Amino acid sequence: MELDDLKKSWAALDKQLQRAPVADAGRLAELINTHKTHARRSLKSLSGLLRASVIIGIAALLIMGIIALEMPQEIKDAQVRIKTLVVMAFIAITVIVGLWWDIKSYRWIKAIRVDEMPVVEVSRRITTFKRWVKYEVVAICVWAVLFNGLYYWLMGFHNAPALLQALVIAAFIACDAAIIYVLYKKLLYKHLDNINKNIEELKDICTE
Repeated sequence: MELDDLKKSWAALDKQLQRAPVADAGRLAELINTHKTHARRSLKSLSGLLRASVIIGIAALLIMGIIALEMPQEIKDAQVRIKTLVVMAFIAITVIVGLWWDIKSYRWIKAIRVDEMPVVEVSRRITTFKRWVKYEVVAICVWAVLFNGLYYWLMGFHNAPALLQALVIAAFIACDAAIIYVLYKKLLYKHLDNINKNIEELKDICTE
């Protein structure tokens, strides 16, 4: 009788041990799917932001083209017209370079396939993109200084009293810092950090 009970106990334990790997595999698959889903959503949001930037850039070029054609007839003062053309040319060059950069970034993000690529490859591509974003932030800061200088010159602030000049410069710095912070920290880096977090989790799961 004791032998039969022992056999039954061993049989029950064997069934539990057989079920355990299945349960672990199911939980593992669920975790992998969850992290991939979160990464895909953030990638989709990033591509949406970049696509919107490309559309805005194209629209800005068209508007500037129309303004450039009409402006010589509207501005009679030759000096003001020249200054305005210089600023518009600066902005146009900026938009063209920005469009090229955004299209390149958009294609890079769209090419990332979380479900098809190895986790290491996805991580490498995201790391590369984060490095690009750092370069972009530096370029934007340099551009902001140059543009503010041009606008400062165009509006003749250099002839204003020292106090007014200080207030204008402070306003430029505050406005630029706020825009850069919102665009990059609250939008781009928010999604990049989320992607990176989920990719790191996938790395840990896949190497267990």
